[in-house]
Amino acid sequence: MRRYIHTLITCVCIVSYFGCGSDKTSTGWQQIESGTEAHLYGVHFVNAKLGWAVGTGGLVLFTEDGGLTWQVRSPQKAMTPNALNKVHFSTSNNGWAVSIRGQIYYTGSGGKSWTAQKSHTNSGLLDIYFVDETEGWAVGGGGVILHTDNGGGSWSRQNSPPTPHLWAVHFADAKYGWVVGKDGTILHTNNGGEVWREQQSNTEESLLSVYFINSQTGWVVGTSGFILHTTDGGANWKPQKSGTSKTFRGVAFRDSKQGWAIGEDGLILHTTDAGETWSAQPSGSARHLLDIYLYKGHGWIVGSKGTILRLS
Repeated sequence: MRRYIHTLITCVCIVSYFGCGSDKTSTGWQQIESGTEAHLYGVHFVNAKLGWAVGTGGLVLFTEDGGLTWQVRSPQKAMTPNALNKVHFSTSNNGWAVSIRGQIYYTGSGGKSWTAQKSHTNSGLLDIYFVDETEGWAVGGGGVILHTDNGGGSWSRQNSPPTPHLWAVHFADAKYGWVVGKDGTILHTNNGGEVWREQQSNTEESLLSVYFINSQTGWVVGTSGFILHTTDGGANWKPQKSGTSKTFRGVAFRDSKQGWAIGEDGLILHTTDAGETWSAQPSGSARHLLDIYLYKGHGWIVGSKGTILRLS
């Protein structure tokens, strides 16, 4: 009997190690009450607890418990009556949000108060990305790419090929970055934006989101269920089969294998093999999903009508 009990305990420990201790993503996406009907266009976290979401009418939401509960950090129209399109924080205090007519707003108080920064452009800004507290990029209408190396104290336009609207920007590090946009546009820099060069996407679909896990491996998503993948820094982009014709609005990867693409009508696709195959995950929502952010084993999605999902 003693030997049987010992064997049973050993088996339970093995099951616990290989089963219960597995990736938490298996439990799926949970809908969270946001307390707003505003469309939420951007979300960003600096750790597993602290995060922000932005949206219609200049609304800023804040969470300090990993997205379980949200509070209004900046009421609607407090800094602008316009929609905030994206948000990015480099620390728990320092963050930026972008809007139309070249508007860039900065907070040094975790979003309690915001001040406008001079962008020297009237183009609508659609995305913003910082690699640290000082160096960042913003992109938007008319192919504008803005850069700062002093936390937004000054922004300058970078030289880039003439392009239509640019929807998204992502940097693997301070040197290697990509911008994507209308008509299949992909621009790449390997020197921090001093020079931007076009890469061949071989599509005219609008590309709406880009994500790289390092200087070589990345994904781009866009309209009509379009997904591209590269393993050589974008020298070659290869399409992946998504199995949908719906528009993707966001993509993010946890590592070289596991990632998510999100979009119209509550669409969530998940891959565990770098995009060789994509499978649908239930979102519990028919709302458009507009942005996704991952932090280690955690994830968050925001969308229309105050939609917030949390990877639990």
